[in-house]
Amino acid sequence: MKFLYARVSTADQNLDRQLDDVANYDRVYTEKVSGKNKDRPELNNMLKALRKDDIVECASLDRLARNLKDLLDIVETIQHEGATIHFKKENMTFTPSTTDPTQKLMMTLLGAFAEFERNLILSRQKEGIEIAKRKGKYKKAHPKKLNNLIIANIHADRQADLTERELMNKYHISKPTLYRYLKVAV
Repeated sequence: MKFLYARVSTADQNLDRQLDDVANYDRVYTEKVSGKNKDRPELNNMLKALRKDDIVECASLDRLARNLKDLLDIVETIQHEGATIHFKKENMTFTPSTTDPTQKLMMTLLGAFAEFERNLILSRQKEGIEIAKRKGKYKKAHPKKLNNLIIANIHADRQADLTERELMNKYHISKPTLYRYLKVAV
């Protein structure tokens, strides 16, 4: 069987770039979770489904794992099952019998760079948060746009047959925000 594994880090990111030719695969495993560790539901499902002579394709090394140890462990697990993994972007293939030291070195270097890149991003993020905290501009959670009294008024106005458009205009909120507040029990 031929598998495709695709991953992005957050729910608002798009998988389209990695899913351009899904018709060529028997199974497609996608997830929108961080690659910081290898405990990911779809990755685990794929690894459990692997059999001898299966082929796994992945857009790039950093889509499979964002730290070197996990990358090497996952590739080794796939090879141990008798399957092959191919990284499209790097054009690297690891079969159960791959012993090419140069190819393993390249994977190790590229995996180390992916881990380094992730650590740089986290470091910059932490620095930015510290600066924002010192300036008094950092808030961990977004504040509620409307308080409970106004949410109760929205419910009352809805009961009084105001349209969604009228409610959005009156309270200066978007349609998703309106729906979220209408779901809140008052």
